[in-house]
Amino acid sequence: MSGKPSGNKPDKLREGNGLLRRLLAILRQEGGMGMYDRIRYPKPFWRRPALPSPIRGPVRIRGGEADEREQVERALRDFGIAIAPDDAPGAAEVIHLGPDWPDIAHVTDKDILAGTEPPDLDRMTALARRCRVVLTACASGISALADRGIALERIFFLKDRQRLHEGMTRCLLALQHGSAAASSWHHFSDLQNLPGRPRICVGLPETAGRRQSFLSRGLKNFILFDGIRRNPGWIGTGESFRMMAQACLDQGLDRALFTEDDVELPLDFEDRLTRIQAYLDSCDWDVFSGLITDIGPDYAVTRVVRRNGETFVHLNRCVGMVFGLYSRNALLRLASWSSASGLTIDRYLEKTGSLEVVTTLPFLAGHDDRLRSSIWRFSNRRYSRMIRGSEEKLRLMVRAHEDRQMNPKAVPGRNITKA
Repeated sequence: MSGKPSGNKPDKLREGNGLLRRLLAILRQEGGMGMYDRIRYPKPFWRRPALPSPIRGPVRIRGGEADEREQVERALRDFGIAIAPDDAPGAAEVIHLGPDWPDIAHVTDKDILAGTEPPDLDRMTALARRCRVVLTACASGISALADRGIALERIFFLKDRQRLHEGMTRCLLALQHGSAAASSWHHFSDLQNLPGRPRICVGLPETAGRRQSFLSRGLKNFILFDGIRRNPGWIGTGESFRMMAQACLDQGLDRALFTEDDVELPLDFEDRLTRIQAYLDSCDWDVFSGLITDIGPDYAVTRVVRRNGETFVHLNRCVGMVFGLYSRNALLRLASWSSASGLTIDRYLEKTGSLEVVTTLPFLAGHDDRLRSSIWRFSNRRYSRMIRGSEEKLRLMVRAHEDRQMNPKAVPGRNITKA
């Protein structure tokens, strides 16, 4: 006998078969060039920095005005983190509030630096290399820190001194602290006092290139929501959309437009959106998906309507969160998401078979290829062929559906999704 354990061979065989099925699915859906794109734009696992550790406490707060200290204390209490009195003996983790940050010799990798004043970049960089994380209200300071080699995981944006509690809450969530109270949308000013039928763009203010790209498009009436950061990133995305949906529901809204900040929209976006909303007002729907990223074999076209220059396609499901309009039904579904499902929020929505999905052909939205995914960190170009393949697959499904409507006996049961 060799003495080598053999009990794990079936598991390895299943893993190998699963990988083979995944590779074959990529080849079928995206072709050889799609596989090439995945190799060319890989997930950069070799550049993943070590994540900052959670705060254990007790925490001592130093510096800052009285109202700033109160906001930080409130955030710590929300997460159940003990606060140490200023005169408490023994070592404690420290949150330093600017502008009077300590000398570099008095900063450790357990400390947090937070300041709303324009920083001295050289000094802030030196401190950032030693501390746990740094929070700053200076957008250019964030870019400068990133350019100087400070990992994005250790940089957080503050809106202003009046919203220090909000910024600290985002930071503590990213440090893997869990708290139902702290995960409420009520803590986030972007989601308060929403207008009727809001347009909300979610993104991370720390990824300056993506946010600037969205702002440069000149789109009107969009609210920018500073999304939740968690590890892995798909959990933060799910938490962000869950909060957005719950905020809309709690404020009595029956429809909302959600988009991500790497969306690409046509020049006639407002005109097309007006036609789309008029159509939705005339039919039953739950989700309008501006971009379905990955049409699978279980997708089915249930209705096709050509109206006002648009081809409206009704489907049994959708996937992708780049651009969507959501009815109350869909908002309820998004608000019920939890990381315990093990699914990204778009796959969670896709799994709901009872939703009436509408899209257009061609798709309303696209993915900006110049940007990088804030979740997976690879280039958006990796998605390009998959999205083009998805749109072409939908085109074939529409054609087959209309053929069946004109001559139902000619192609009974034809499964065009495998074409």
